Amino acid sequence: MANFSSYNFKLNGAQHLKNNGNLLALAKNVLKADTYAVASGKIIASAVMTSADVTLAADVNDLKITVNGKSIDPTSTALITDDLVLLILDTITSEVIICQDATDRIVTNEVGDTVTIPALVAHVRELSAV
Repeated sequence: MANFSSYNFKLNGAQHLKNNGNLLALAKNVLKADTYAVASGKIIASAVMTSADVTLAADVNDLKITVNGKSIDPTSTALITDDLVLLILDTITSEVIICQDATDRIVTNEVGDTVTIPALVAHVRELSAV
């Protein structure tokens, strides 16, 4: 299971994702240590996204980030043993902005198959005492 964000996301926040994320992707077996080239080479389905696909909204005392899901034609397959993740990429600067664990399942690549990438939801939580 891989859940991580880029240094630029940590430094510049949710607006960085909204301004720079331009590819939503389903990938398999991505590791935090993977370079952009390695991670993007593990993509099995992807769709172009724009800032309009990203909503930033107050959620009580937190910030809720929602990236619209999409239904797309896969370009590769996944086995039930593969660890599927959702990626938000900046293809201009070669950055994996967000990697979020997804439900593992079999993905086929037959004619007419589509895979539905669900909405990605993340939160920036209110600070709390340590």
